[in-house]
Amino acid sequence: MSRDLTSPSPERFGMTSFADLLPARDPILGEDPGSFRDFHRGMMQSLTPFTPYECVVAENLVAIEWELLQHRRMRDANFRRVIHTSVSDAVLAREEARHEAALDEAWDKFIAEGGDEDAWKAPFEFDKAAALKMAEGLAARTVSQDPDLQAEAYAEVVALGLHPVELMSAAYLAWPAPASKHDDKIQSLERRRREVKRDYDALQKARPVDVKAIEAEVVEAEVVEAEVVEAEVVEAEVVGG
Repeated sequence: MSRDLTSPSPERFGMTSFADLLPARDPILGEDPGSFRDFHRGMMQSLTPFTPYECVVAENLVAIEWELLQHRRMRDANFRRVIHTSVSDAVLAREEARHEAALDEAWDKFIAEGGDEDAWKAPFEFDKAAALKMAEGLAARTVSQDPDLQAEAYAEVVALGLHPVELMSAAYLAWPAPASKHDDKIQSLERRRREVKRDYDALQKARPVDVKAIEAEVVEAEVVEAEVVEAEVVEAEVVGG
């Protein structure tokens, strides 16, 4: 490998940054705000492209990785939606059963007290809105980031006569068509990622500069600069004293 330690500069190509090669990426609704910017920064720091073409290939690799993450998120969102519906339906069924049991108890009491069947009026109605709120609350807690809340929700789910693993299994068997498309896309992107990464690794190996040597020289220069500054400070203190 060449020992030419002159690293390419964007100015040599009429740019202030190699990032100028590509248009700015607009965010997409559904992504966590600012997440792509942070992801992109971290990935580019890891890949450390040194030439315009390396930058283009690195951007391609970052885009593939990001798309993979988003497809996994969308697939998992479908998965959670199926489980969410199962939990909500179970809570509604339980609350309706409780309502019916309470009505039966009220009826028995009414008759026991000599009430006329024709005069019977239900003393209360089923509060479906409250039941739905309860159902949504439990379903939301099952995916809480708080492990304690999630554990409590799991216990409530089991008390409903459901089993979390069986719910996952049922959700998988009821896998909607859109989720399958995400799975297919994930497999395709993973293959593409391997191909692009091979290309990028080959580009790095063919670099006309020794990047590690450059980094070592930069570190050495920083150390020397720090020592010079420290010496100047000491000298100033001596003169001042």
